[in-house]
Amino acid sequence: FVFKYFPKLNIYSLINTSVDDLLYIAILTNIVVGIIEELGKNTIVRITDKRHPEYIQTLNHALKLSVCAGLGFAFAENIFYFYSVWVNPYYSVKDLIATFVFRSMVTLCGHMIFSGVFGYYFGIGKFASDMTEMAQWQGHLMAIEKFFAKLTGKLPFQIRRGLYNIKGLLIAMGLHASFNASLDMNHKILAISIVFMGGAYIWYLMSTSSGHLLFSLVKRRATSMAPRDESVVLEFLGMWKNQGKLTEVIDICDRLLQRDPDNNVVKLFKAKAQDDQKLKNVYTSLKQVFTKDSSGNTVIIGAIPTSIATSKNGSEVKSVATSLQLGDEKIVIEVMDMMYKNGKYKQVLEVANRLLERNPQSTGAKVLLEKALDQQKMQNLFDSLGKLFAA
Repeated sequence: FVFKYFPKLNIYSLINTSVDDLLYIAILTNIVVGIIEELGKNTIVRITDKRHPEYIQTLNHALKLSVCAGLGFAFAENIFYFYSVWVNPYYSVKDLIATFVFRSMVTLCGHMIFSGVFGYYFGIGKFASDMTEMAQWQGHLMAIEKFFAKLTGKLPFQIRRGLYNIKGLLIAMGLHASFNASLDMNHKILAISIVFMGGAYIWYLMSTSSGHLLFSLVKRRATSMAPRDESVVLEFLGMWKNQGKLTEVIDICDRLLQRDPDNNVVKLFKAKAQDDQKLKNVYTSLKQVFTKDSSGNTVIIGAIPTSIATSKNGSEVKSVATSLQLGDEKIVIEVMDMMYKNGKYKQVLEVANRLLERNPQSTGAKVLLEKALDQQKMQNLFDSLGKLFAA
């Protein structure tokens, strides 16, 4: 409609008259299509949020709203595509069915996913104030935000909000342009792969604890902590988060939320730590499935002492020898577990270290050692914080 009444704005005509190479014409055209269509969906999300800010109170709310915008856009666009095929005398019913199936499945999902990625970053931007405060407690310098804040007179979190929105929009545009270019070059498998990878990323974002975190937009309940004490604890949380002490961060957040239940920054620290803990557990599990000994043989952790197994491909798999019988080790671990449940962490540490001297690959001893260390650290920390709050 715009190009018809304002031909000078017709960017497609400009590309066709300015570029000779057909490949570059296709690439530039797809980039323009991705930009225009994502800007259209982006506008719908912004208008909706401006009129009804209460709709988005979590990152997932922002993602879902943006997915709905993509769904609506795809529905309207498909009508035009189906109609153009229907009235074209060179296309058959078979072509119409093929277009209907592909666009109703792949293209439709593509629009929803491209918009969903932007929606997630839009949600982060909406709650940029809390995100920025968390970043500051973690010691992030935010040089870019501060630089533009001085130039524009805005606050750093407002600059950060704009940067998140731009980032999400650029990613959505890039995915959209890549998808369109793949179809134009008849690489349908590549186009479908882009949609699947985007879908996996959306699924991951939807499953994170931070994605479900409810940000308080109403008046917060009063805290029973002094601002100075709360600042000290938040500083500790930032340090532990950077050091990967995720268990400590989660436990302290639970205690802090009992004193200040509506603190979005504390909620965010806890949610991010839970997400990082999940990823860490997955990585650790994958890493410990198989390990290598000094000779390069595959070692199965916790296997029967001095035994030799055979893998599916026929190669030998050796287990680490131990000077402690398997039955005796099991009894010791059961006793250690009882001591751990009774809060005797120092005794667990001592026994676990002795057991690991006899069998360095004892999985049970390692697990209890790590748990006891964590609990001992937490106990020392709570004692220190108790003295701080009491003062």
